[in-house]
Amino acid sequence: MAYTLTRRQLLKLIAGAAAAAVVSPVWHARAYYPTLFSNPNEADTNTYILMGRAIQALAFYEEPRTSAKRLNTLARDQSCQILGEVRAPFSRHNDLWYETDLGYVHSAWVLPVRAFPPQPFIADIGPWGFWGEIAQIYTEGRVAPHPQAGKKYRFYGGSILHVIEATVDAEGTGWYKVADDYPRKTPDNFQWVLARDVRRFPRAEMSPIHPFVGNKRIDINLAEQSLTCFEGEKPVFRTLVASGSKFPTPTGLHHVLLKQPSRHMSNVPYPGMKNPPEPGDVYDLPGVAWCVFLDLKGNAIHGVYWHNDFGVRRSSGCVNVSNAAARWIYRWAHPIGGYEDDFIRSDRRVGTPINVT
Repeated sequence: MAYTLTRRQLLKLIAGAAAAAVVSPVWHARAYYPTLFSNPNEADTNTYILMGRAIQALAFYEEPRTSAKRLNTLARDQSCQILGEVRAPFSRHNDLWYETDLGYVHSAWVLPVRAFPPQPFIADIGPWGFWGEIAQIYTEGRVAPHPQAGKKYRFYGGSILHVIEATVDAEGTGWYKVADDYPRKTPDNFQWVLARDVRRFPRAEMSPIHPFVGNKRIDINLAEQSLTCFEGEKPVFRTLVASGSKFPTPTGLHHVLLKQPSRHMSNVPYPGMKNPPEPGDVYDLPGVAWCVFLDLKGNAIHGVYWHNDFGVRRSSGCVNVSNAAARWIYRWAHPIGGYEDDFIRSDRRVGTPINVT
């Protein structure tokens, strides 16, 4: 028999689970959460609270200004609950502050994360598997399905991963094996993550938006650091972006050539690599969500989990947008693909035009 919880009780559980994940990852791995549902199909996987993950050390203030009384601080990857948004002066391009349970904090280095209840374990994932969303502040990717196994990467809330296998360890904890499309293929291109931290991404949340509408285009204005989606001459979506700084985003007319729900973006040097990057330009970013590639050099519109500061140039050539904006653009842009597609390829005849000026 399933427990009957009020929404308030469920939200308390989510907040507690998120806090536990940050305070003690080992405890989090072995915790036996309350059995909310006797049948996994009864699980309310759409209820969440909005948490904010500190991307770097942060200060919280009594009012939305840095001259106000300082109330609290957080270290990197600790979290707070986001209660609302306010606009107040800060930088020329970003005046967004968050009201949190710890005080006011500027948004640039706080990543909003949808924190869900501990997710039901899905033993039968089918022959292809499923797309999973990291449903906590973060979870660790390990080399084996065990809490003491070595760590490979940390996956942050909102990242999208392809689950390809499910298993249970000796103590009854569920784990998922996730594919890792690391640019240089290796025999161990996979990792294991706690099943309770992965929300099965519903097909409905990946379904195409206005799939039969023609004459779509994307305009990216680098001077305004903005992106607008058009259907004919009608703008249907607009968001701020963070485009290339040291490595500029290529201007001109492009088309969507490839779409991927998840991509491991890395330029880590390897033996024999032509033109290796300078040490300060190296990046290694697994689970980058909702990638829409505009050329074959790797430039793409995609979500980010390493900053939350849009309206200014700061990328390595790609067009950074929020994860929520990236998912909308991914679903709306042509070509259209199926749920069970790691890659959706296209060409200039089919891919939505992207005009960068």
